Amino acid sequence: MSIEDLRNSKWMVEAARPEAENEVRDQFHSWVDKVQSSDLVKKACQLWAYFNSPECSTTEKIIIVAALLYLISPIDAIPDFLPIVGWLDDIAIATAVLAYLSAKASDITDRR
Repeated sequence: MSIEDLRNSKWMVEAARPEAENEVRDQFHSWVDKVQSSDLVKKACQLWAYFNSPECSTTEKIIIVAALLYLISPIDAIPDFLPIVGWLDDIAIATAVLAYLSAKASDITDRR
């Protein structure tokens, strides 16, 4: 997949909608209440702080929302109903986005 294909993907287009950011904002706190892993919640809160900071560009916000939409979408590059293999694309997307944004998020929250 090229960068241009990624930019034109349905997830990026969906994430660029003006309402998409508000939908993520509305659902974040209920997600935190459901998740039991303190490490995961800590990382998510760190990314949430970055997402809400002025340092997070519009492009980065769209990438975050697109990744979340991809993860929850039933339509994937590899369908989720295929055992193990079906989750690999989700894991790859989540890992790539977290790796890219985690360093930036931790820099922002460490400065505060």
